[in-house]
Parts: sequence; C-alpha cells; structure tokens
Amino acid sequence: MGLNSPGTSSETKKMFVREEITNEAQDRISQLPDAILCHILSLLPTKLAAQTGILSKQWKNVWLSIPALEFQINLRANYEGEWSAFDCFAKPKIESFTNFLDRLFAIRDTSELDLDLWELGEFPWSPFTNNSLEILKLSCNVLLNIPSSVSFPRLKVLHLHSVTYVGGASVEKLLSSCPVLEDLQISRWQWDNVRNFVIAVPSLKRLTLDFSTPEMDLYDGDDYEDGVEYKLIITAPNLEYLNLIDYMSDSIQVSSMTRVTESRLSVYKILTCVQRTAEQTSNYESNVREIFRSIPNVKHLTIGEFTMNSLGESLDSRLPVFQNLVHLEISFYVANGAILLPSLLKISPKLESLILPQVHYIRDLHNFERNMGITSPNVIGWFNPEENQVKPPQDVPECLLFSLKNVEISCITGRVEEEVELLIYLLGNAMVLEKMTIWYEEYYVSGGPMDTTNYPTARRVQDRLSFTDKLMNCTRGSAACQLDIQMPELQL
Repeated sequence: MGLNSPGTSSETKKMFVREEITNEAQDRISQLPDAILCHILSLLPTKLAAQTGILSKQWKNVWLSIPALEFQINLRANYEGEWSAFDCFAKPKIESFTNFLDRLFAIRDTSELDLDLWELGEFPWSPFTNNSLEILKLSCNVLLNIPSSVSFPRLKVLHLHSVTYVGGASVEKLLSSCPVLEDLQISRWQWDNVRNFVIAVPSLKRLTLDFSTPEMDLYDGDDYEDGVEYKLIITAPNLEYLNLIDYMSDSIQVSSMTRVTESRLSVYKILTCVQRTAEQTSNYESNVREIFRSIPNVKHLTIGEFTMNSLGESLDSRLPVFQNLVHLEISFYVANGAILLPSLLKISPKLESLILPQVHYIRDLHNFERNMGITSPNVIGWFNPEENQVKPPQDVPECLLFSLKNVEISCITGRVEEEVELLIYLLGNAMVLEKMTIWYEEYYVSGGPMDTTNYPTARRVQDRLSFTDKLMNCTRGSAACQLDIQMPELQL
C-alpha cells in the first residue's frame, strides 16, 4: 500500500483517537474543580504540595490556596561546619526564606499560618504585619520583636511554643491586639525573657498553658537571693476550658472564671526550698486555692498529684462546693495521699465518676533513690502509711448516696490496711454505684521495686487471694455494682 492508501489513513485515525483517550484519562484529575484539587493537596505535606506546581500552568498556583501551610526550617540540624561560622552559613538561607514568605503572602489570602522554626537566632521576618490571619501557630526559639502597630482583628487561634520575647510587655501587647481571640496555647521555656506573664483576654474561651520547666532549671546563680520571681496573671471571664501546668510561677493570680466547665490543673512549687520564706509558702498555697475558687461551675476536673500538696489537709472550708462537678480525676501526692479524698467527696455532691490514676513518678523516684543509695519512707501505692491515716467522714458524702456511678482506682497493692478500708467504705456506702474497677499493683513493696527476695511468689499469691476475698465478700451499698479487679501477670 502507498502512503496515502485508505488503510494507512484509517490506522492513523485510530492511533490519534487512542492517544486522545489516553491523554484524557491520564489528566482527568486536572479536570476536577480547583476546590477539590486544593482539598487533595491539603492532605500532603506542604513541601510535596508545592512541588505539584511544576506539572502544568493549571497546577502552578493551586497549592497556594491550601488553607493550612506548614513550614519547617532547622538549619543547625543540617550544619556540619564550625559553630563560629554558623551565622554566615545561616544568614543567606534565612533571607531567602523570608523573601519567599513575603512573596507568598502577597499572592494568597492568608488566614492560617503554622510556622515551626528552630535554632535561627533573631528572625527578621514577622507575621505580625498580616492582619488577615485567623489562625497563628508559632513553634520557635527565635526572638520575636512585636511591633507597636500590631493588630489581629480576625485572629481566633493563637499557639506559641517555646517562643522568646523581648519582655513581658511584648506579650501583653500581642494579646491586647487580638480582640476576638478564642483559643490560646502557650508553652514556655526558661529563657523567654518574661518574668510577669499577663494574660488578659475577655474573648478567650480555651486556655492551655504549659509552664512545666523544673524549678532547678529556672534560676541562675543568685536569682533567689536577688528576689527574682515569676508571676502569672490570668483575666479571662468568658473562659470555658482551662488547662494549666505551672511549675514556674512563684505567684499565680486569677480572676473569676465562672463559665469554665472543664479544667486540668497541675500547679506546684517546691515549698520546702530553703530560700523560700514561710510567708511566700503561705501566699502560694493561697494562690492555688484561689484557682479552684475561680472555677466553681466546673463539670470535669483533673488534678495533678503535686497540686494537692499545696492545698493543705482541710479542704472543705477552703474550697467551694462544686455543685456541677460530675467527673473528678485526681492523682495524689504521697505526702498527703488519700487523706484528702473525704473532703473532696464532701464538696462534690453531684459527682458521678471518680478516677484515681497511677502515680507514675513514684516509680521513677524509687529508681532514682535506689541508684543513689537513699532509703525513703515506706511508700506503697498512693499511700504513705507513716503519714496517712484515712478516716471515713462521720456523715456519708451526698455523692455516695445519690450520684456516684463509676470508680476507677489504679496502683492498689492491698498491703496497707487503710487502702483496703477505703475500698470497702466506698463499696459499702456508694448506694447507686454501677462499677468499680481496680488495677492491682505489685511493684510498690518494701518502699521499692518488687523482686522475689523481698516478696516471694507464694506470699504474692496469698496476698492476691486475701485482697480479692475481702472485697468480694464485703457489704455493698449497691446490689447492682460490678467489681472488676485487674490483676497483672504473676511473675515467677
């Protein structure tokens, strides 16, 4: 056949048809609306999403419309030269990155920004010139210079993690520029240049503060003798959720937060520090009690173990009656332990669920003391039998009679008389209790870890049977109560 024969023309047409069909099938994803393409790209890391811009003209700017862009830059992790030359290495890369950010925000409607910046020193670019932001998350140990003209009229979510500030006034300036802020998260590190941390945000609904730097890492040299103090001041009258971890502040001042319905509190200062006066100790304890007084309508409350050490032994006259509290989770500190439980039950008349979780730090404490050759008091579980004499209240708390339905208790050994008596008391007086779950623990014996020398297998078996028998055969206030005792695997 010739080149112009009918057969050749027919085959060529078929080839072109097949190619068009193939191309159409291969690029079918490009025919999707930009909104769907943008959603697909939002599921990818920002770096990979940006690389799709080279596919075609249509794809070039799609990634710029992704609602959330995340950028990570860690120059020190990629630097292998002499540290004295690091600034020369980092400067052009930082300038390039900041120029990129300027171009980015010039061509897109930015409402959310999540920056993870580490080991950059002073960062010349600032997100504080973008007043269209609705969400701003910064994770960095760079120095943020907040301009006097900062304004975030639309910002509702602000997360600041390990940020270094010019000073406390810059924090107040930043927060005061956010008139509609609803969600604030701040985690501090010890060198953030702030002594007085003031949070005054009337619009705030959720507040999460992680000031968990250990006290021994907080002070340098003669700071104690020079009278250096850390203070936290919170004014948030519309707050609904409060999560406060604070081991840094010497003084905590809070205003009334009657709308808070859920709170997690773990606040503590080493009150036995020799540099701290009796007046400072008393003032701090008063501060901690005031935190509880500020949230009288809380429904779900979690209390860290160290917190209870700052409240004293008589709670009912110092704390409000939590009329709306239905869920209480509390980790006891071994110095005062369960001796505080009767008072807590008394001021929680509507309580439905009581959780006593395992105190993990006790295990670490025992390991540390064993390695250092230190002999500690005979602490077992969350009881210190030398200091804790738990006495049932003369009048059965209202919550036991009418509302408590669920109890979960961890780290029970059954080897302390007060421990077993407490369980029997709860079972006997909780009239509407539906379930009690107990996690039996054999780790805490003789003031330290369990081994076959100080706790033989035969004795462990006997103790397990005795403990189970006492609880199974005790009188129960609720005939419908289910008792669930979780035993660990018996180690021979």
